[in-house]
Amino acid sequence: MPNSHNQLRINIGFILNQVIGYYRDFLFDFPEILLPPDLVLLDFKGLARINRTPQGLLVNGDINTFSTLECVRCLEPFKQSLHTAFDELYAFSKRTTTDSGLIVPEDGYIDLQPLVRDYLLIEIPISPLCKPDCFGLCPICGANRNRDTCTHQSLPGGLVTSNQTND
Repeated sequence: MPNSHNQLRINIGFILNQVIGYYRDFLFDFPEILLPPDLVLLDFKGLARINRTPQGLLVNGDINTFSTLECVRCLEPFKQSLHTAFDELYAFSKRTTTDSGLIVPEDGYIDLQPLVRDYLLIEIPISPLCKPDCFGLCPICGANRNRDTCTHQSLPGGLVTSNQTND
């Protein structure tokens, strides 16, 4: 079970009083992390560079990780590589917000979990495949055709027949 502690909550209070142009890099390296409610990530590595700007704090993020998905053809679990990069402004006031509407929190901590989760969810394929040439399941016996050989063969038009005879 991944650590439930919020590992992507960053103390940015000290950056608020720095000169414009100041930046600080925050590195992340976790064997496993949970982004609530249900996104479990493995071998999570990332960088968040936080830049002090006149309008607020610009967060440049770059994340590489893996997620366990289920292949849509053979239904086997597999590790899918995910990568995302993003730039988001946490504004000092509502007057300078961007479309995301992010504001620098009063407590001096930025929680990157929701942001990273949203960007990584976009990277998950709609129809994940364990490999491009996955053979899937046999529609007659349900065998995983990547591992097992069954006696059924496909006919033109998508019909499947059995080579077995019924006595």
